Amino acid sequence: MSTRRRAERGAPAFAKRTAKVKGNAAHRELFVLGLVRRGPHSAYAIDRAMREHVPLYRRFSHGNTYQFVERLAKNGILSRQTAAARRGPHEQKWVYRLAPAGEARFQQLLQEIVTDVQASDVALETALVLLGQIPRSRALQLVSDRAAHVERYERRMKRLYGVDGRAPEGAGAFTRLRIVHRLQGERRYLNEIAGLLADPAWEPDWISDDGPVVDSSRKI
Repeated sequence: MSTRRRAERGAPAFAKRTAKVKGNAAHRELFVLGLVRRGPHSAYAIDRAMREHVPLYRRFSHGNTYQFVERLAKNGILSRQTAAARRGPHEQKWVYRLAPAGEARFQQLLQEIVTDVQASDVALETALVLLGQIPRSRALQLVSDRAAHVERYERRMKRLYGVDGRAPEGAGAFTRLRIVHRLQGERRYLNEIAGLLADPAWEPDWISDDGPVVDSSRKI
């Protein structure tokens, strides 16, 4: 059986398990939940925050941000209430808050994205920033879990692609080596940030969930 066919048949089980968090919807939802978790926002304010994070906003149209937020409200992830509008043709606007189901969904998405070795770069970067919203011990656990997943995935790729310390042959070696070196680099990175999280002298005020933040200069 060819290496490629073995790789296709040997797709990691956790990749299938976390398939629901792939694509734009997952990191967009996590971004919105993380934003609203820190305080109530109108759909306009959410849309503006997404636009300020251009890589995250890519491929999102102006209109579907509002539709997306409204869908989260209809699904019970967000709650909403009216508030006085400061601008625009309407006297009132909808303001969205995180519902109890939204808190559970936030925690679920954060865990699934951080521990999924095949999550997109944008999804992972969104999740890593939002680690600052959870207790430090929990953040360390998620980072450690990801490191364990990456290590297992690296061993699997080495076995499937035959990268076992010998000099690889053929142009296909370029892809195989890239996969392995990327995973090795990520393991070093994860070990470094795990060391920071475990060091009580680093950001000593970060102990528990940071709760609502009223400083408008903070983006997420």
